[in-house]
Amino acid sequence: MLGVVIERSRKRVTVILKGFRCRWGKCVFCPFFLEASDSLSDVIQTNSRILSLLEDAISRFSVERITVFNGGSFFELPLDTVLKLSRFTCGKIVDIESRPEYLSLNSVRQVFELLKPSKLVIRVGIEVWDEYLRNAVLCKGIPQSEIVRLSALRGQCRELYGDKVSFIAYVLFGIELIPESKVVESVEELSKYFDGVIAIQYRRVLDSLPSEVIPSRELVQYLQQKCVDVDLKRGDESEWCFTGEIRYVIAN
Repeated sequence: MLGVVIERSRKRVTVILKGFRCRWGKCVFCPFFLEASDSLSDVIQTNSRILSLLEDAISRFSVERITVFNGGSFFELPLDTVLKLSRFTCGKIVDIESRPEYLSLNSVRQVFELLKPSKLVIRVGIEVWDEYLRNAVLCKGIPQSEIVRLSALRGQCRELYGDKVSFIAYVLFGIELIPESKVVESVEELSKYFDGVIAIQYRRVLDSLPSEVIPSRELVQYLQQKCVDVDLKRGDESEWCFTGEIRYVIAN
């Protein structure tokens, strides 16, 4: 899905931008290449249309938080898109996603100075604590040393920005490749290194991707207690069709 989703009750807008193919591009569960482009002009023009919808949303609704997705790392977006986005982010909580290799004190500083948020939340897809599962099975390409480095970077950012910059880890569940015991372990361990964990229920959108597993009620309850957010798969997942259509969704 590309476009804008307004959550009125949370005073939040989620912006799903068009991106280039992720430079890593090896994760075995990821379908986001389906809406990616190799054309700079296509990415810029499509994102200009999406950001016009964001402008409309901000003019119509009370918005305190802007969450940005682009099917890859925020740092892979064209500068043109980031500059246009920065017109709307000043003084708001802003969420971005990134792979670890793009994150440094300098890159965080540049984004913070450009977007001027009240708080910058950086989300990193670690997916699972177990290094073998993460890299040999899911093909994430993130060694344990990078988790340690990000934790140190988190400390540096805290010294520089206080609580205005935070780091959140994604944990994946509901996928055949990760036992529930490893999901629990991931939440427990990654909570020690990050400011919190968001649990994402896996959606299978291509037959070539790994199968889904229905999570137990006990696991879901555990995640809801331990995580800052739990993204549960809903019955109507039409927004995951990857048609390239730009949508403007208003939700309570």
